[in-house]
Amino acid sequence: MRVCCAQLIQVWDDVDAAFAKADSFLNEYSGTADMVMFSEQFATGWRPSPSQISGEDVKRRWLALAAKHNVCVVGSYQKVEAGGLPQNTMLVCGPAGEVIAEYSKMFLFVPGKEDRCFSPGHAPVTFAYGGVKFGCAICFDLRFPELFREYLKMGCECVLVQAAWPASRVADWELLLRARALENRGFVFGTACMGYDPVSGTDYCGRSLVCDYEGRVICDGGVFEGGCTAEVDVGGVRRMRVEWGII
Repeated sequence: MRVCCAQLIQVWDDVDAAFAKADSFLNEYSGTADMVMFSEQFATGWRPSPSQISGEDVKRRWLALAAKHNVCVVGSYQKVEAGGLPQNTMLVCGPAGEVIAEYSKMFLFVPGKEDRCFSPGHAPVTFAYGGVKFGCAICFDLRFPELFREYLKMGCECVLVQAAWPASRVADWELLLRARALENRGFVFGTACMGYDPVSGTDYCGRSLVCDYEGRVICDGGVFEGGCTAEVDVGGVRRMRVEWGII
């Protein structure tokens, strides 16, 4: 089961341009992986404020893109619940254009006031694909080990993390991804965007990473656009967990 992290320079507030980049990336990489994951709120660009762009339209576009390229695509959109604030939501799209899973970010980025404009998700979400059981996480979730421990208890062999991570804290990004992989003896794939947001004045880090069950970085996207791809070794995860007595 091969998963590709799509590391791209972010486009803010231009859905057409963002999806054109996603389409171009999938033209190049969809044949090399079973699943392609894009960064947090890639279609609109992440900011701690709701987008004026329809979340349902963004969702439809992700599903159509997965069907076009016949590959599992992990995108995201702002999910609106009746009478409430939107949720920062990961969307797992099947190769037939179907919804496989949706996860809404549980731990909102309080330092950036995300909690004032979004509502948190209510529960962890898992799904099975290609013989692997996955868990879902988004950006600030990475700082909460209890979520990842819950995924271990739920039998996940790999956790997918979408992010828009500031370059000023890139050391935290690598440390936390490696720690979450090592302490739970499972794979963690982290996809992060690059680029400068002139509105917030934030420079984003790139450095999409794949960490294995020993906490080793086995693929590093660096600071260039491209794919960061690796195989999920389910057998290795299961052997390691038995050896260390953590399941």
